[in-house]
Amino acid sequence: MKLSGEVKFTRPVEDIWEALHDTEILKNAIPGCQGLFLLENGEHEVQLKLGVAAVKGEYVGKVKLLDIEAPCHYLLIAEGSGKPGFVNAKMECKINPLDEESCQLVWDCEAEIGGKIAGVGNKVIGGIAKFFAGSFFKQINKQLQLN
Repeated sequence: MKLSGEVKFTRPVEDIWEALHDTEILKNAIPGCQGLFLLENGEHEVQLKLGVAAVKGEYVGKVKLLDIEAPCHYLLIAEGSGKPGFVNAKMECKINPLDEESCQLVWDCEAEIGGKIAGVGNKVIGGIAKFFAGSFFKQINKQLQLN
């Protein structure tokens, strides 16, 4: 399944880059996040509890960043599983300045889904994933407003 999107921020590129690499901000922004832990190898372990259709359940996964070009690009590799199934994803993130005080994040994701989750169908799962992405970016914005 392929997903993509873009979101505009009224913050400079550097602020968004820092927010997307701040464990506390991420923990508060990731939908259903129960825990986010930095591992010794630089990866993160994430624990989620989600409750939408067949996606309902608890999941544990790992996330690592590759091809990092601060402050404008990285590749996120994620894998996670739980009783409802598994997800393996590769997402490219680019942060482009619009002017000195605003930027646009563009993301492209390829995901492989299995188990009960896959039984729901790509169209429904795609809609849920877009909803979660929108919620994530709104929370990033909210966290930045609090700082």
